[in-house]
Amino acid sequence: MSRRALHQQVRRGFTIIEAIATIVVLAVLGSITSLLILNAVDGYSDTATSAQLHAEASIALDRAVRELRRIELDSGASGIAPNIDTVTATSITWSDSAANSFSLSLSGSDVMLAVDGGAAAILLADATAFSVATYDESNTALAASLTGVACDPIRRIAIDVTLRQGEVIESLRTKVFIRSTMSGGGS
Repeated sequence: MSRRALHQQVRRGFTIIEAIATIVVLAVLGSITSLLILNAVDGYSDTATSAQLHAEASIALDRAVRELRRIELDSGASGIAPNIDTVTATSITWSDSAANSFSLSLSGSDVMLAVDGGAAAILLADATAFSVATYDESNTALAASLTGVACDPIRRIAIDVTLRQGEVIESLRTKVFIRSTMSGGGS
């Protein structure tokens, strides 16, 4: 047998260098794969959290819109005017013909709704921002704080709410036209 043939028969395994190189290549591939999987899981988690926050905010704003659309006309006003008592940057209060009072406001991090003068119920928890803006019939923004007859020109109310959970932030905005002040609208 030739020397070369004898050498090839004896060599049956891998050298330590070949084994280490294989381990390094597999480790790099494993790291890249795990990063891709981790990014996909994080993306899914953020999307699910965003969808949950959006759904919570949508439900809360739908309820607020229903209540705000029901604002009646102020029977004591000289013209068409909603029966809104006060507006601030984070709250609005109004009354109905039966002398019930209503309010929508931010209290700490909770958006609260008090209906018929009862205890305020939490519409939305963990709000990082909540704002109320009002507009007249020409769509001009009114002052941030209004009281009494200064509320008479209000025709539209805009509400913005922002929620945050971890690194996910979800913001929603809605505009409400007060039905009783619209032509053809009634109480």
